[in-house]
Amino acid sequence: MPGRGEESRPNTALLALVLSIVVCAASHLLLKHAITGEAAFLEKLFTLPVIGGLAVYACGTALWIVSLRRLDLSFAFPASAMQYVLVFGGAWALLGEQIPPLRLAGVVLIIAGVFILAGGKKSHSTA
Repeated sequence: MPGRGEESRPNTALLALVLSIVVCAASHLLLKHAITGEAAFLEKLFTLPVIGGLAVYACGTALWIVSLRRLDLSFAFPASAMQYVLVFGGAWALLGEQIPPLRLAGVVLIIAGVFILAGGKKSHSTA
């Protein structure tokens, strides 16, 4: 009989996966914001916002690794495509990027694909 800690591991792994997706998407938006502007690339590369964005990305990667300990890669990796959706929305809402209709249609297909892949009957966690 599994102990109390073992029962909650799939839930912890799912939480780590969701946090990884959100944190990595945030890091992409932060990096884009930090590197955009008139200054030369190398001048911007070693600034605090870029280093901060990379640190945030490292945290997201650590959460991804935590999630992979208990989740099937065939479930976690397609779910990570939700980063596209979050970055897409953030680029529009926070960075003022224009979204062409075809790109919007692509994001809708990504969302549909993630839901289809997540709807499988097999357990999403490994022992």
